[in-house]
Amino acid sequence: MVKRLTQVVLAALLAVGLVLGTTGASGEHPAEKVEDNLAGQKVRVNLPPTNDPKGVVVFFHGQGGNVNDKMEGPWLDALRRDGWVVASSMFHREAWGNPASTDDADRVWEWAERQGGAEVTMYLGTSMGGTTSLNALLHGAEAPPCWYGVKAAVDMSTMGNVPGANGFIRKAYGGGPYPRERNPVDTAYRLAQTGTTFRFVASPYDPYVPYDANTGRLSAALQGFGADVSVRTVQGPHDDPSHYSAYDVVRFANECAAAQGAKG
Repeated sequence: MVKRLTQVVLAALLAVGLVLGTTGASGEHPAEKVEDNLAGQKVRVNLPPTNDPKGVVVFFHGQGGNVNDKMEGPWLDALRRDGWVVASSMFHREAWGNPASTDDADRVWEWAERQGGAEVTMYLGTSMGGTTSLNALLHGAEAPPCWYGVKAAVDMSTMGNVPGANGFIRKAYGGGPYPRERNPVDTAYRLAQTGTTFRFVASPYDPYVPYDANTGRLSAALQGFGADVSVRTVQGPHDDPSHYSAYDVVRFANECAAAQGAKG
């Protein structure tokens, strides 16, 4: 009995030591999130371990994603741990940047700023989220100073290899063709005039989102129209882990925010 009691006490002491060693020493709070529903769309925000956040990053999921896509993973959590509020929405699921998804972005913008106590600084989109985020940036109530796109699908005419994409695109736009002003590669001039700084991460070996017709074409057009644009070329297929560099996304967010602050 005494031996058993000793084991229990030692186990408890060890557990306390592990907690102090992994959380207390770093000063970090455990991951905190707030969830809500805005006009029928689920939204969430991950709060950073600080009372003075750097800003809000709004994440736009890809086709087949949802409000929780990547929000529990280490890539987006790197932003949160660095002091950023990270928000997301359902964005009407496979909406491909239609007006309903832009309205969603306006709503989550205001809601996330209230929840996080900071201003929206960056839109971050993956795959289909490239079109959704850029249309929200261009057609929404406000444009963020920074945009980060990973394997960004920004020319809807080139999505033939993406399973179901053409059907989703037609459905998103009422069964007909998408309007030209909703296809980001066709709106490069207007996007450049927003003053946003753009960062693309993409692979030339992506079988679903052709590099030249998407990242290549739009980044070159934006640069030609005077926008601040950078491209990080990675390897592998569409969802290769090389796309998701925590170091790169955190560095861009911080440098872009600092540059915008200097301009202000």
